[in-house]
Amino acid sequence: MASLQNQTKDEISSASRITELIPIHTTLKPNSPGSESWCCAFSPDESYFAWSSGNTVVTLMPWSFCKQTLFKNAQVTVPYRPGLGKHEVEDCFGCNTISINTCITVRSMAFGLSTLNYSKCSPHPFWCRFSSSKDLILATGHSNGRIRVWDVFTGKLILELLDHKDMVSCLAFNPTGNLVLTSTSFDGTLKIWDLHDDGNMFQTLKMTNKSIYSCCWSPDAKSLVSVGMCKLVYVWDMKTFKVKFKLQGHCHDVVACAFSPDGCLIVSASWDTRVILWDSYSGQMLKIFGHLQPSPHLIFASGDNGTWIRDVSFSSDGAHIATVADDGYLRFWDIASEENPEAIATIENSLCCKYAPSGHILAVGSRSGAVTFWNAPACIKSLAYLSRICIRKAVSAENVPQLAIPKCLVKYLLYEELE
Repeated sequence: MASLQNQTKDEISSASRITELIPIHTTLKPNSPGSESWCCAFSPDESYFAWSSGNTVVTLMPWSFCKQTLFKNAQVTVPYRPGLGKHEVEDCFGCNTISINTCITVRSMAFGLSTLNYSKCSPHPFWCRFSSSKDLILATGHSNGRIRVWDVFTGKLILELLDHKDMVSCLAFNPTGNLVLTSTSFDGTLKIWDLHDDGNMFQTLKMTNKSIYSCCWSPDAKSLVSVGMCKLVYVWDMKTFKVKFKLQGHCHDVVACAFSPDGCLIVSASWDTRVILWDSYSGQMLKIFGHLQPSPHLIFASGDNGTWIRDVSFSSDGAHIATVADDGYLRFWDIASEENPEAIATIENSLCCKYAPSGHILAVGSRSGAVTFWNAPACIKSLAYLSRICIRKAVSAENVPQLAIPKCLVKYLLYEELE
C-alpha cells in the first residue's frame, strides 16, 4: 500500500530540517528501551524548550537565547550539565541550560505559566511554593505514576504529586495561567490538580477504566478533550466535569489530540492510520486525513498495520497540523485539503511532535533520545480565513447566528466551510 493518495513522494514538497540535538549523557545504546524521547514541550512564551532526552534525563534549554546559535549547525551534541552553568561564548549550552536527572523514566511533560495574581483574591495570607521568580515551571510525568514539578531556572524539585497508580501518559496546564494541571494515566483516570493550592488534587475523571493516552485544554479552558484505549474521543465540560460529546469515527485506540488556536476545531490521531478533524461545538466530523492509501480494512485498521500515528500538533495559525507515524514520515497537512500532505520528510522512530508557539518550527522527538527541528510550511491565508480565527476567539459558536451578517458568513464562521 502507498502512503500517498494521488501523488508520489517526489511530487510533494520536502520539509527542511534545521538541526538535530543529540544527547551524550545516556549510557544506553541508541533506540534501546530507556533512551527514548517520549515528550517535548515549548513554554507558552517560547522562552524555554524541554525534552526527555533518555536515561531519565530532561534537558531544559533557554530557547530564545540558544536557537540562533543552534540553527547554524546541522547537528549539535548536547552535554549533560546539571544545575546552572557559567556562560561561555563558544558554547550556547553554558547559558542556563540545565540537565535534570529525574531518576525515573519521563513519559510526559508540560510547562506551566502563572499569569494570575492570587495575592489580590486570597481571603487570608498563605504560604505558596510559587513565588514571583517561579512563575514558569515544568511538570514531568513518570512511569511509576508520579508527577514532579521543577523550578525552570534552577532545575530544583519544587513539588511531587502522588495519586496515580500507573504511568502518567500526558500532562496539560490550564491555558488561562492559573496553574491548574491535568494528568492522564494508564491507571484509567484523568486527574486535576491545583498547584497554587500546594498541589491539591480536586477532581478525578474516568473514561472507560482503560488506559488514557492524552488530553488537551481548549484555549478558553471551558472544555477538555481526552483520548485513550478506546475508539472514542471524549469532550468534557470543565465547569460541570460532565461529558459533552463522545466522538465516534476511529477504528482503533486514539493516542493524541489537540485544539485549534481559536478552540473551534479538535484534531485526533489514532492507530487506525487516520487523523480526524472535528467541530468542537457540534461534535461533527469535518475531515479525515489518511496516512495509508488505500485505507486499511477494519481488521487491519484495528490491529498492527505498520502506520500507527504517534502524535499530532496544531499550528498557531490554525491552518496546519503536523503528524508523525511509524511508517517513517513526518507530514505537514493543510486542514483545508485532505488528499495529500503539504510537505513530508523521512524521519525514523519518531514518537512526539510539537509546534513552537510562534508556529514556524516543529520539534520531533525520537526513540534515540534525539530531537530534530523542522521548518514548518508557511502560507498566507485569505483575509476571510484570518478574520474568522479572530472573530471566533471572541464569539462563541452559540452566539454566531445572532450576528447581523449574511447567512453564508454564518456558515463560514461555524466552520461548515473550511476554506
